[in-house]
Amino acid sequence: MQKLYIDPKELLEKSTRYINISDVKIKLYDSGTDSDHTLIFLHGVPGQISNWKYQIAYFKDKYRVVAFDLRGYGESDKPPRISLEEHLNDLDKIIEELSIEKSKAFLIGHSYGCIVALEYAVRNNIAGLALIGPVAEFKADFMDKIIWYLPPLVWKKLFFTMNPLTIRLYRKMFFSPSTDDKVFNDFVKDNKEYIEGLPPHVYRYTKYLVGYKVGEETSKINTPTLIIVGEDDKVTPPTHATKIHSLIKNSILKIIPGAGHLILYEKPNEINNLIEEFIDNIIK
Repeated sequence: MQKLYIDPKELLEKSTRYINISDVKIKLYDSGTDSDHTLIFLHGVPGQISNWKYQIAYFKDKYRVVAFDLRGYGESDKPPRISLEEHLNDLDKIIEELSIEKSKAFLIGHSYGCIVALEYAVRNNIAGLALIGPVAEFKADFMDKIIWYLPPLVWKKLFFTMNPLTIRLYRKMFFSPSTDDKVFNDFVKDNKEYIEGLPPHVYRYTKYLVGYKVGEETSKINTPTLIIVGEDDKVTPPTHATKIHSLIKNSILKIIPGAGHLILYEKPNEINNLIEEFIDNIIK
């Protein structure tokens, strides 16, 4: 069934606010739903809350749903440097600020958000973990090095404005060849202004991920874990998900045909059904 377009501003505006963590302003969505369980959504890089719009719309009336713009992204403050430890600390402070019981919280991450969710689950007892397009190891590519080491005048307009080059590049890199162009156009509609408006230093944050790799600590996770990846994902191919699945004993792996890295846009109904079934099996 064809999904209906959801306007993220209309969906989110009534339930968002800002909180201050270590002098950094963080934009936060909280459905405030009266529920014993809370779903916390962690976006990828350089994502924002609205990347989860189809999940928020689906789950907000059943569970308490929380999502926030990670420091450096969305409408949160963008300091000169960020680190994984800061993102973990922000998550901990948000859980504390909102009086969320960790043992009844589900962390749901996409791409880089999976790194935050995984590392948090290593250190804390949570109800469940859902990883979508997870990262098993970060390796810089040629484009990363151009962004890190050359002046923004060389690459900002070339890579981060919607021109014929980026349209072809984004379509090929982030989406399955079988994905309808309408889905890609919906993504552009939601994110064009944001991607074009980000200051150059934000695109260099990935430099601080060099050396990240899942390993022994990940194998200590006992939390029930759902791992989802698009069969055509070129950014974090299924080999990443398979590696993490092999490390977490209590995990389920689902590979979705006809989906790429932006599976949240491509297959929202499938994602929502898998997450709902996973959660129901834990709390029933």
